[in-house]
Amino acid sequence: MVKNNVETTIEENKVTYKRYFDVSVELLFEVWSSAEHLAEWWGPDGFTLTTKYMDFSNNGVWEFIMHGPDGHDYNNKIRFTDIKEPHYIHYQHLGDGEADHDVHFESRILFEKAGEGTNLIMEQIFPSKEELIRVNEKFGAIEGAKQHIGNLAKYLEKIK
Repeated sequence: MVKNNVETTIEENKVTYKRYFDVSVELLFEVWSSAEHLAEWWGPDGFTLTTKYMDFSNNGVWEFIMHGPDGHDYNNKIRFTDIKEPHYIHYQHLGDGEADHDVHFESRILFEKAGEGTNLIMEQIFPSKEELIRVNEKFGAIEGAKQHIGNLAKYLEKIK
């Protein structure tokens, strides 16, 4: 396990990101499950977040806007499909309905106790290998996810 950086593997239509955090499983789960925490770190570098609505429960929906550094707003909608506190969060990214940048994928966020800290494992599963390639080429999805996890690390340093 890479302690300070994100370990990334790509298999067909799935990208897996792994990183160790020197915080409890409970705290790591909490910062993924609260709109107040998410507003402080969610997204790649330079993005900010506004939550329109969040029902953090099985089959609940989270609607939010990611404000890009280029001034563009990106509407997003997530449906939580399976949550087991503090072990995992599974969700479907349902896209934003805008044809030019609509993105659909599943995510599995796993929190595994590792000594005094927690291993975070984030899987993104796309409908096909071609869709993964498209989203990565158009939006820099893999680098964006690494930055996303890096922003989580910076936020955890502030609050732990």
